[in-house]
Amino acid sequence: MSSSSKTKAGGTLAPDLYDYDFENDPVDTLNRLRREDPVHWSRHGFWYLTRYDDCAMVLKDPVRFSSAAAGWGGGNPLATAGKGEGQSKTEQGLSRTLAQSFNQMDAPDHTRVRSLVVSAFSRRNIEERRERIQSVIDGLLDVAGAKGRFDLITDFAFHVPIIVASEIIGIPSDDRETFRAAFERTAALMAPKRSEESWARALEAGRWVGRYVRNLIGERRMAPRDDLISALVEAEDSQGALSDAELSSAISTIYTAAGTMTERFISSGLYLLLSHPDQWRALVADRSLIGPAIEEILRFHHPTQSTSTNRRCTVEIKLRGRTLRAGDTVRVGLGAANRDPEVFEDPDRFNIARRPAQPPLSFGAGPHFCIGAALARFEARLAFEAILGRWPNLRLITEAPVKDPRRHDRYQEIIVEVA
Repeated sequence: MSSSSKTKAGGTLAPDLYDYDFENDPVDTLNRLRREDPVHWSRHGFWYLTRYDDCAMVLKDPVRFSSAAAGWGGGNPLATAGKGEGQSKTEQGLSRTLAQSFNQMDAPDHTRVRSLVVSAFSRRNIEERRERIQSVIDGLLDVAGAKGRFDLITDFAFHVPIIVASEIIGIPSDDRETFRAAFERTAALMAPKRSEESWARALEAGRWVGRYVRNLIGERRMAPRDDLISALVEAEDSQGALSDAELSSAISTIYTAAGTMTERFISSGLYLLLSHPDQWRALVADRSLIGPAIEEILRFHHPTQSTSTNRRCTVEIKLRGRTLRAGDTVRVGLGAANRDPEVFEDPDRFNIARRPAQPPLSFGAGPHFCIGAALARFEARLAFEAILGRWPNLRLITEAPVKDPRRHDRYQEIIVEVA
């Protein structure tokens, strides 16, 4: 029996929520959790919620479920949020840096920092980038299409949001790939520590990213440019400018929201459409379905998706017969909530004509609703429309993709062939 479906004595489900087998094929386990143990105490030291109503409640209630100092559970050395309990000096520094990110703040600090950042992702600003985003998409597809067969991930979807996010933020093109690779390695810091070697690599990557962003901020203070870093350096509100720590953490948060998450959205979305030929043909025939298709992809494509920031109970809470103590960490299973049969009819069926009464929680809800949501939808729409227009008969070669062992939240490859 795989670790994705392990049970304790007595039949209690006890999956390893970070295990590769679980991440590669999670649907049955998540469905069982939602039915049998919707408020699940994970072996990693946090509560894991899988029902839509519970997840939405937590996201919309920052008073009882705080984003500040939530941590990632007992198996993560950064979980003590900079208090220094059992942490190395590097871990203490990274914990303090993470605590300065506005997605790990509550009001009024969260409101103050977010208000200075969010204008860069307004619909008007995004629309003004249409020509550049379209140019990036077309250039990548020109090169990919010339091969005849290409990988939707490494030849296309991997690059679109990273290029766009880097240009918005102000990361020079010569540094783009180095920054992306280092930033990707830091993902291990948000999961349980698996080995000394992998943890050391992630810590070093975290240090490198921190130094790089601080240097970039220093350069923009001396010589501002037309980018988000310069705008944030110059921005002031009634309480003054952002501190360097707030600036550095904000840049990392924005890069995640506008870059790495959108890559998975585009590549997984194209796979879903191509692996459901009836849905692909419907979209080819009727482009007005592109909006509903995007929403259905968001709902369906990432079953293990959770909030990038956990929540911390500020008071004792009774939920579905379980007691969540003050100080407990809560992880919100957005992908599991998006398959809740109490909210979505026939939830494990991919259907681009779906018109749900409730929105999927893919971008969260409440005060921490993802600032990159409009940009992600915009980029995905342009990407899907470009491929539909070029290759309505695009053929899927990789019929059963597997998750990348290095990053369990995305596929390793999805090969397609231009027909």
